[in-house]
Amino acid sequence: MRSLSLSTFFTFTPLLYFATAQAINGTVLNSDIDSFIANVLADWNSPAGLAVAVVRQDGQGGWTVETKGYGNAKADGTKVTPDTLFSIGSESKLFNILATGLLISNESLSPPVTWTTKIASIIPNWELMDPIASAGSAIMDLMSHRTGMPRHDLSIGSSQTVPDLIDHMKYLKPSTEFRETFQYNNLMYITLSYLPTALLPSKPPFAQYVQENIFDSLGMNATTYSFARANASGLLADGFARTSAVTQNPINASALPIPFWFQAGGDEGNVASGPGGVISSANDIVTWLKMLILGGINPATNATFVPADVLETVVSGITVFPFTTDDYPELSTSTYGGGQYKSNYRGHDLIEHGGDIEGFHAMFTRFPFDGAAVAVLANDDLLYIRDIVRYRIIDELFGLEPVDWNTRFQEVAVGTALGTAAAVSTPRSVNATPPTGGFASLVGNYSNPGYTQFELCLITPTPTNASDACKELSHTFNASFSARLTPGVPTFAWTWDRLGAPYMQISHFDGDVFNLTGWTGIPTGNASSPLWAYDAGLAGTIVEFGVSNGTGAVGFGFEGGVWGEGVDVPDPQGQTAEERAEVWFEAVSGSRRR
Repeated sequence: MRSLSLSTFFTFTPLLYFATAQAINGTVLNSDIDSFIANVLADWNSPAGLAVAVVRQDGQGGWTVETKGYGNAKADGTKVTPDTLFSIGSESKLFNILATGLLISNESLSPPVTWTTKIASIIPNWELMDPIASAGSAIMDLMSHRTGMPRHDLSIGSSQTVPDLIDHMKYLKPSTEFRETFQYNNLMYITLSYLPTALLPSKPPFAQYVQENIFDSLGMNATTYSFARANASGLLADGFARTSAVTQNPINASALPIPFWFQAGGDEGNVASGPGGVISSANDIVTWLKMLILGGINPATNATFVPADVLETVVSGITVFPFTTDDYPELSTSTYGGGQYKSNYRGHDLIEHGGDIEGFHAMFTRFPFDGAAVAVLANDDLLYIRDIVRYRIIDELFGLEPVDWNTRFQEVAVGTALGTAAAVSTPRSVNATPPTGGFASLVGNYSNPGYTQFELCLITPTPTNASDACKELSHTFNASFSARLTPGVPTFAWTWDRLGAPYMQISHFDGDVFNLTGWTGIPTGNASSPLWAYDAGLAGTIVEFGVSNGTGAVGFGFEGGVWGEGVDVPDPQGQTAEERAEVWFEAVSGSRRR
């Protein structure tokens, strides 16, 4: 991404700001945009909708604000309005890191905290597997995703607390050296969300701290971390998800409403609040965007809300986002600070971040040299719809000839589905050899201390001596997920409370290698088949069984990108399955050994 000169950005004169904003005239959310969005929803077979906000300084010390709703907020046909509430996913990270900035600006803290303060000096039980990263990681390293640890999203359990998750991080395998490369990591923003509790004498929960110091201070009265509060308002949108497998064309797939992705926690939030827990509306986001455009000034009071140096720090490029723009000449490469990317679109410097959660997508984009911003909140799980709409609105905002992003992304969607299908289409040989020790030897309890413990069940064929839990799981698979079972192929499965993929399945390929898939079970309301599978996107990944180098116990490892290592990070190498594993699960005491 092309870097902004932040020293220039934060010393703009109002005259220059208004002059650039004044050049943008006319209504942006006009009838052409209305028709365009309606056609996009139809083209993508979407039963969902979007809320959109366009915010501009008007050159007279005021604002031009446009907000509209399009399509359906709920399965019952309730329409989207600017007050409809959406989960905004990782857009929450900026709230998190600005809360951290408020702590850094808090002169009453003793000792004071800075962006370079080591996490180990704040959280005593902080520890990573890499001792260099463990000792050296500062607030700035966590916020810019450069600790050397990949995402490990499947290590996050819905029943975990933040301290519990932090305590488990030392068991998670790194994928690069400390500060070597950008690796997007929700775990680090979970850690940052613990700072108000760790630093302040009153030890407030993170959600309470943000509610009082950000939402309430800015008058964002509908914005919350609480599903219960948002749901009680009657304004919370349903998230819609596609019922097809990840290898099928999503454009033609039907979409159904799905349960809200994280309902636990109430007003105190939950383990995922820091990286992705905010629920908000287009109308509330207007206030947020105004504050950001003003460089940290509360638009209602004209008082400093966030010190300018805090905003400067979080938008300053620290890591380079490894994204190729070769296919899209309108885009530039980007840099990442804290919860913010900087890049350029068709000659206009921008600062933005996206948010992607089951059934929801959001993107807030602001143009610091144009005094303008655009927000799009969507409740269809297809990411493409959000981006098609936001680019078209940006083109309209700046009077640019529209780029046909709709056609482009339809081609991408179909191509991605075909590519994924090709990646997993290698058929299992009719002469496939069984795993070492036979299939029955693999059944049992497995554990990784950074993840959790679970029982691995043989589903097809289900042995007569299977445990009651495995018999129940086999029934669930045959009743609801039979389409994912290939007749004649030995298949194992387990359940766990991990976010994004409570159901996990491994189907035998050859020898000690199995194909891995995972999904969330979504209620259907049909008693004969009560669940359908919302895919977790693990197609093309594998599990390999082996023997632990240290204990000699049976174990297996995830391979092929399950840990979310990012772009251009090499796979683990080694002579054994354990060495090649991204995550290694070992049979617990009492399980069979080879």
